[in-house]
Amino acid sequence: MMNTQFAKFLQIGIIVENVEETIKHYEEYGIGPWRVNEMDSSVFPDFTMNGKKERLQSIMAFCDCWGFELELIQPISDSPYKTWLKEHGPGMHHIALITRDEFGKVLEEHKEKTGRAPWLWCKDPVIGMEFAYLDLHKELGMFLEVYNEDKKGGLDANFKLAEE
Repeated sequence: MMNTQFAKFLQIGIIVENVEETIKHYEEYGIGPWRVNEMDSSVFPDFTMNGKKERLQSIMAFCDCWGFELELIQPISDSPYKTWLKEHGPGMHHIALITRDEFGKVLEEHKEKTGRAPWLWCKDPVIGMEFAYLDLHKELGMFLEVYNEDKKGGLDANFKLAEE
């Protein structure tokens, strides 16, 4: 087998117009249960998107099935997610993977190979959250999401900031 940068498959991310309606359709096929969470980056102390302090609001749902996670993302605020939904309609957006090399090296290698920065790079150093979507649409037909922390599959839907 080839020596690959991508060590483990974690998640399929799907951008949708309405999380609740989409969940109903998945459940019609026996896929569930789902954990639903509203995500608002304003509760994260130093959240940035592509290096800028911007607000990101979405409704997200997660389902563990078949040994990986399905993630539904309904964009609320103006964001790259909302722009992508307007341009492409609902559908598969990314797969998330654990990488062999550390985060910075993976981003550097992506830039060297493609000449492109990540499509989206979100970070909050206070809570230790950092992830990026590598734009590999031309090469692989999708975005690849990578993390700068040990993740079992995306931001936990039940995530809460520690009480002070």
